[in-house]
Amino acid sequence: MLMSDTKKEHFVPRCYLENFATDRLTVDLFDKWKVQPRRNQRIINVAMENEFYDMDLAELLKLLEPEEYVRAKEDLKAIVGTDQWDDVAAIIGNKKYLEKDFFSKLESMYALVLESIIHKSYNGNTWTIRNCKCMSPAEKDLMSVFIAIQHVRTRRFRDTLDDMMTGAIQTMAYKRQLDDDNPLPKESFKVKMSPEHAKLQHSLIILDPVVMGHLVEILMNHIWVMCINKTNIPFYTSDDPVVKIPHKNDEGFKSFSGFASDGIEIAFPISPKLMLCLFDPKVYSQLFTDLQFYEITDPDEVTYYNWHQIHNCYRYVFSNNTDFHDAERFCVDHPEHQQYLSQIEVL
Repeated sequence: MLMSDTKKEHFVPRCYLENFATDRLTVDLFDKWKVQPRRNQRIINVAMENEFYDMDLAELLKLLEPEEYVRAKEDLKAIVGTDQWDDVAAIIGNKKYLEKDFFSKLESMYALVLESIIHKSYNGNTWTIRNCKCMSPAEKDLMSVFIAIQHVRTRRFRDTLDDMMTGAIQTMAYKRQLDDDNPLPKESFKVKMSPEHAKLQHSLIILDPVVMGHLVEILMNHIWVMCINKTNIPFYTSDDPVVKIPHKNDEGFKSFSGFASDGIEIAFPISPKLMLCLFDPKVYSQLFTDLQFYEITDPDEVTYYNWHQIHNCYRYVFSNNTDFHDAERFCVDHPEHQQYLSQIEVL
């Protein structure tokens, strides 16, 4: 790796994007913000930002409130496996810790598991579809970890987290003065989180074994189905590839778009020809068995899943095919979803 590349930190791993490459080094992409396809983009230059995870965690912890600071220190000691804070400080003082130590070790295993899963599909031959499991139980366990981390490591997740924190602070400031003689409207309270503080909160979630362990357990308990694409339309992926598709609606205010929601489906493309779908077992146990293959022969079904990738992406959709007609049509039909919009509303 060139020294100039050390600043480039991916929120979608290169070992994953290589499965969607036009060759091993490049991928075609669609820029949703600009409604513009681009061919042969180097994978090292996409789904990344310079120094996205870089920080001196030990220094940034001091920005927390006292109770948060104590809790964060205990969590980090548990992660490292020591009772001595000095041992932890020696590790987290490395500003490249997340990128070079945490993610790189995971991604070396991730690449091997992805290769194994793709190989086991045998290009979707009929015997494999009818008689084989799409992965071993151990591979399912590992993929649950990788999918959980993929969900939380993205730019969209960080921006959403930022929105939640600023919205909560704005609401608290507004409510504290409601008993005043001349209370100000909520819009008068402008709150902006510092980028470093947002990065700190983001990193603490990624490293939190309780939060991540809970998400991993939810994913493992779903029914996993490997969809094999038998059409000529490739599956897209994106800069935020873990997509939640709710299939239940409620007349009230309850959302059914969580990872554990009734009727939820979670779609995660593996390659242009393979996609993992995770289904709520309470609803789908009569339709699917865990770790089965499922053949997709209808192009409209592939388009349906690609539409969700386009809708869910932060900015970029990736493919091994420069035909982004569906992405262009989405932007024409839904211009309100072209750029990131906060879904957080704190009352």
